[in-house]
Amino acid sequence: MRDARGTVVLDGEPVEPEVHEGAAMVVEGAPGNPVTGEGGTFSGTGCGLWVQIPSLAPGAHSLAIRGQSGDFSVGVDYALTVAAS
Repeated sequence: MRDARGTVVLDGEPVEPEVHEGAAMVVEGAPGNPVTGEGGTFSGTGCGLWVQIPSLAPGAHSLAIRGQSGDFSVGVDYALTVAAS
């Protein structure tokens, strides 16, 4: 995690990510799952940069996420629409 870095932008405003160093977890995989391809139990570590966004008002919103750690990177853009309740 010391090399992890990332940004989150919600409606043009930056949202500060929080670092979660990791916690051990056990996953029960279904046959054909995209992580292992087979069923069964395996152990892993859940870690990363996380954000909690506030409740959004009805209407259109944009959310852009960028992150990198070592040779892994991710970039996702969301166009969100919140319906009035």
